[in-house]
Amino acid sequence: MFDARHFPASCLNAALNELLASEASDLHGYTPASGLLALREALRDAMQPLSLPISSDKIYVTCGAAAGRVILVRALLNEGDEVLFLYPPEDDFRSAVEAAGAVVVANGILTERTRLVVLSDHDPVPPGLGDFLRSAEMVYGQPVYLLADLLNPSDENLALLRSYDSIVLNEEFSDDFSGENIGFLAVGDHARDTELLYAAIAGAARACGYVNPPSLMQRAILKTVS
Repeated sequence: MFDARHFPASCLNAALNELLASEASDLHGYTPASGLLALREALRDAMQPLSLPISSDKIYVTCGAAAGRVILVRALLNEGDEVLFLYPPEDDFRSAVEAAGAVVVANGILTERTRLVVLSDHDPVPPGLGDFLRSAEMVYGQPVYLLADLLNPSDENLALLRSYDSIVLNEEFSDDFSGENIGFLAVGDHARDTELLYAAIAGAARACGYVNPPSLMQRAILKTVS
């Protein structure tokens, strides 16, 4: 769905040119911290074909996917908590986890300190992962969130995301927009403590110094999604 091929630079440039030519009074300035409502609604609609339980009021627009990951780490993790990566983590993600005093785990073991499991869209899903995560939530009595992106998701990934409740989605629009990218976090409607996590995301974003993603880029992305 969010394949970079669907959002080439030419589309963005056309949207920006149209917006600038309009000279609308709201092109620049502040938007809601969580992003333009119209953009969040468009993202929700764009994800509907994937049959994932995502509402516009649980989408938080960010300055690219990396900012979303940092915000989620700040919202979710305490010192000593663990993040289980199902594939080698990118350096910026590892650094964010370690800066929060949390532990990067890559050996496939879930413990009572596991708060987040990170799923790659291009690596195989371990058999029975959904059942494993559900069991961990029951045994430890707390949510274990599954973080995933949506770039060309496999059938196995989608099946897991549809069957497991405590999901968080993280994506951005195109490598062609590097340096100006817009991304988002989306908390699944059926996730454990979904309202609390979303509120923590909003608070963490402000604590990180984000007021809102650039208004002009949000509006340009909206034109490419709608």
